[in-house]
Amino acid sequence: MSCQTQNPAAILKQYWGHENFLPLQKEAIDCVLQTEDSLLVLPTGGGKSACFQVPALALNSLALVVSPLIALMKDQVDGLRLSGVAAACINSTLSLAEKRQVTNQLKAGALKLLYISPEKLAQERSLEFLKTLDIRFIAVDEAHCISQWGHDFRPDYRQLGNLRKLFPKISVHAYTATATHEVQKDIAVQLNLKNPRFLIGSFDRPNLTYRVFRKNSRHFAQIMEILDRHAAEAGIIYCQSRREVEETASRLAASGRAVWPYHAGMADHERKINQESFINHDSGIIVATIAFGMGIDKSNIRFVIHSGLPKALENYQQESGRAGRDSLPAECVLFHNNNDLQRWQRNLNETANESGSEGARRSLQAMSNYAQGVDCRHRTLVNYFGQDLSEDSCGHCDICLMEMSESDQPLIIGQKIISSILRQGENFGLVYSVQVLKGSSERRIKNNHHDQLSTWGILKEHNSEQIKAWLDQLISQGFLVREGEYQIIKVTETGRKLLRGEEIPRLLNIKIATSSDDPVIAETILTPEELELFADLRELRRELAHTRKVPPYVIFSDASLYDMGRRRPTNLDLFCQVKGVGEMKLQDFGEIFTTRIKEFCQKHNLASDCQIANNVKIKTSRRNLDELSNSEAKAFACFIEGLSITETAAKMERALSTTMGYLNKYIRHHKICDPSTWVSPDKVEKIETTITELGSVPFKAIFMKLEEKISYEEIRIVFECLKQRERQEQDHETDNVKL
Repeated sequence: MSCQTQNPAAILKQYWGHENFLPLQKEAIDCVLQTEDSLLVLPTGGGKSACFQVPALALNSLALVVSPLIALMKDQVDGLRLSGVAAACINSTLSLAEKRQVTNQLKAGALKLLYISPEKLAQERSLEFLKTLDIRFIAVDEAHCISQWGHDFRPDYRQLGNLRKLFPKISVHAYTATATHEVQKDIAVQLNLKNPRFLIGSFDRPNLTYRVFRKNSRHFAQIMEILDRHAAEAGIIYCQSRREVEETASRLAASGRAVWPYHAGMADHERKINQESFINHDSGIIVATIAFGMGIDKSNIRFVIHSGLPKALENYQQESGRAGRDSLPAECVLFHNNNDLQRWQRNLNETANESGSEGARRSLQAMSNYAQGVDCRHRTLVNYFGQDLSEDSCGHCDICLMEMSESDQPLIIGQKIISSILRQGENFGLVYSVQVLKGSSERRIKNNHHDQLSTWGILKEHNSEQIKAWLDQLISQGFLVREGEYQIIKVTETGRKLLRGEEIPRLLNIKIATSSDDPVIAETILTPEELELFADLRELRRELAHTRKVPPYVIFSDASLYDMGRRRPTNLDLFCQVKGVGEMKLQDFGEIFTTRIKEFCQKHNLASDCQIANNVKIKTSRRNLDELSNSEAKAFACFIEGLSITETAAKMERALSTTMGYLNKYIRHHKICDPSTWVSPDKVEKIETTITELGSVPFKAIFMKLEEKISYEEIRIVFECLKQRERQEQDHETDNVKL
């Protein structure tokens, strides 16, 4: 099973057992082969590593990979060696003998990938040695760390810009999973990239299901309800403090869970032991502060729980993205309350004059809007990074799964809340406002005579958590705003329009419980017999990993084991068709696994050697565009009738943002290319010209370029129609080619 070393596709199959490249992998690899500087942004699990590992083999030379964390280096080097790739790393954990061995391998030209930390690169001795080697290109992983605008800025990354001066004749390539448009530009500047090619993949992770809950007094029980549907699976729980980590881990251990705490207050050796324990087990939970995870390459994490609000949407996108790296379905759950937001805002106020504080404030606001919002979670995330979803409903978040029903009286409820806050004089926070609306007789309310207000107890039939959620939703939609250190609730001009009946909010009824009818991931993919085989193969994998002193997922990912469970190969010819089986793993593990599969099938009278097409993917389906909800069907009828967006919103008593979602789907459903029904021709021309000029940028950049004179709604309509026009042109070109 030999391959041409210059053929990237053949290398991908030979070493990693993959038949096809993932989106943008081929383009990124071509940049390296053509010595063209590049910046690649792909979501976690999108295959960034292959984009520098494959060309290192194709060029048959040495690639220098800058990586921030030792654990990440070790995992990747272990995985490469098991796949038959000559790789090594240089970091502070190596003994003198190990460092000497790596040095000798480098001098002999025996290595294809050398992983090194930015701290090592700062040492003059290391740089002088590297200059003696025939390095063909440099790959900077986790490149967002170089930008002060990024959420994980690391000062030691700044000196990486000097690599261009030290190695002027070789190309430099940056890789990251998380970077806004602003951060992308800053990475290119800081690394001194020469006319780089920007390759920006989709930020969407369709295999992840996002859910958001308000924390309540039974928060630990809320967490347990999530864990109950992930029995025998691995996951991460992120906490806001060391104390919370210790308390949560202790209670989980008392309940019989396999759990390990991880935070900066622990001794280094304790953290290392706990991290390795988590990595080396197929199930179990690590409870950690945000210091954990960046160096984790574990692919079979099935859930990530945030017990509090992260400080930035970039953080949440990256931390939640540690789930489902094997592309199999996983769940991401966020719990939050007002205290979380207030704590982060206090921290920002203390560092108000520091560089990057304004960017941090914007990121926190985006995080708050995500948690309190009423729009699709997937769409909110990708919109933040300047992208959009092609589908109107993702089918994989609590909003689109309709786990929260829409209030049938959003205007009336919104008016009651706005009226109450105005009558209170706009001098109180959220909790106090909820108490007034609920009809509390607390002393403070009586002292302020707010029990005499006409709005006192006006929402007493609803529970406090529901009223809090509605207030959050009104804030996220711009009807209310929090101000000052004490987060006083104020009514905006848009809120006053709501009071006059000129605007209608979208209000959702909160979930009563966190339970879900979704089955665990294995049950959605395998039959009971196949599931039992999967468990058997997982135990075999664990034994092999223990013998070889590597994490189980380095032997084979869960996705590979699922594929084995479906195919059940009993000979090497069929085993090499399994996803993730390259030449070296076929040689090392083929006989062992096919023998175990054959024995299992004979014992359980299960058919073996099943033929399955290689292009079959695990379903992470979106809702079919033709499946209209009742509300969507009513909106479509309004648009067909010729009603405007505002008229449709008023007729249906829906928020303008909700109605815009209906219109976007209407445009896609009917493949409408001409936006002039909703946007004047002169505005259409200006918007199209600006989109062509700026390219793929957030809508805010287009809005600012147009001097804030054209609304976001009009920009989105023109953008959607442009996409439809481009698709029709592509279809026409395809038809011509076929002819």
